[in-house]
Amino acid sequence: MEPFNGSLANYRLQLVMPPLFSAPGVEGVLSVERGAVRRCFHVKDGYLVGESSNDPREHLAQILVNLRILDAPRAAAAFEAAEGAGMPYGTFLVQRCFVELPRLIEALEHKARESLFDCYAWESGEVGFTPGLPPSARAIGLKLSLSTLHRDAVSRQREWSMFRDIFPRMDTTFRVFREFAVETYSEEEDVLLDLAASGATLGELLASAREAPLFAARWVLHLYRRGALAPRKALGPRLGEAAELEELLTLVKRFLEAGQYDHAVALAAQILEQGPVPEAHALYREAEIRLTLALSDELFALDGRLVFEPIPRPTPPDLTADDLYLYSKLRGSRSIRQALRTAAMGELAASRSVHRLMASGLIRVAPLPGSGPRRAHTDPFGLPIHGVGS
Repeated sequence: MEPFNGSLANYRLQLVMPPLFSAPGVEGVLSVERGAVRRCFHVKDGYLVGESSNDPREHLAQILVNLRILDAPRAAAAFEAAEGAGMPYGTFLVQRCFVELPRLIEALEHKARESLFDCYAWESGEVGFTPGLPPSARAIGLKLSLSTLHRDAVSRQREWSMFRDIFPRMDTTFRVFREFAVETYSEEEDVLLDLAASGATLGELLASAREAPLFAARWVLHLYRRGALAPRKALGPRLGEAAELEELLTLVKRFLEAGQYDHAVALAAQILEQGPVPEAHALYREAEIRLTLALSDELFALDGRLVFEPIPRPTPPDLTADDLYLYSKLRGSRSIRQALRTAAMGELAASRSVHRLMASGLIRVAPLPGSGPRRAHTDPFGLPIHGVGS
């Protein structure tokens, strides 16, 4: 590819990215800049092989804390020590045994993915491509498929579009009904509910996220669907939609009665895209709880038995960025329950993600202690003893 520079108002990343992985032998640096934030993505032969950002929120130490790989004091102490030793932070962490290499690569890949995904939403700023890669400043390289990253980024854009259809104004404020959040209580939900109760706007709720704003948006949407957050100036179903609404609500009830909780959750969520409907909120809560219990009870029983296989490089294309994010969260959590209830995708989606990870072979279940084949009784000379107990 030839070098180019342009405005994101005309060349959104969704248009710029495909030629970087569809054309053979492309190698260079894709730079994206908006305001004071500048990010660089190193691409080679269809892969993202390096990433850098000057945004303090994307510092590797913060990512390690977010993924529960290191706690905040230990991450900060390691950074100071690495600075004092004049070593790259990642290299220092591995050499001094703060973090195992596979876990560090997980964090670096998560950092690169979220940084790139965020740029897809930028509608202003500058974008450019410079052929050729500079001498690598990082001892640990990446290898993420650009086509897979593009697929996930476009999927997230659709997710954002649906969210903005429901909440078109960033200055929206909410009424809080905590009784509808109790069933799936988490620290993240509690923070958002406290902010909303204090009068925070939707924009402020999204800005409170420790990680990507989309993660906070998912929590807000989840709380809205359960009826725990209600927009103060909510739009309800338009005139003439009442009959259709009744039919849809009746269909949700039929799905519930038939045990088709997945369909009930999806249809209730579809109704709520049109505006708050008390009965739809109640049906969504019931269907979600039943489906979550069906999916997660089996998983909760596997605490202490999950074995994590190394993620192959490049990562399997059938797994999404959310699956890989949850993989890291599971490895850093005290229990499966904690990981599922703190996952930004919500407990229901996280349960499905675990099953995908198990189907892919990245997570397997160790047998229960003592469940292996029984050994035959032998005498001191190693020969089987017959008639024991006779």
